Amino acid sequence: MLYINADKMKQCLTGDMLATDLAEYLVRKGVPFRQTHHISGAAVKMAEDRGCQISDLSVSDLKTLHEAFEDDVLLVWNFEKSVDNRSSIGGTSRVTVQAQIDHLKQWLN
Repeated sequence: MLYINADKMKQCLTGDMLATDLAEYLVRKGVPFRQTHHISGAAVKMAEDRGCQISDLSVSDLKTLHEAFEDDVLLVWNFEKSVDNRSSIGGTSRVTVQAQIDHLKQWLN
């Protein structure tokens, strides 16, 4: 039997796991992804150099990396929203995962 320890999983979450979400945020602001990937990496490095989580960086800190950052960037630091944003086939959203479970249950029966 598989047992999932949700509390332990939540304890293991780190801000750098949302680096792709930070890059996607900038894409929504009109910055090409080939640039956002590097900007997001620079944010991760900035946080590592300061000994903090990427989500601890201020909007002012992020603005030093690119002027497209605004106050709404703080909404990026949400793990559940990050998971639910990936709703393509095989994605991690609750709806998509439930659809995969339902499909497998039907296949097994």
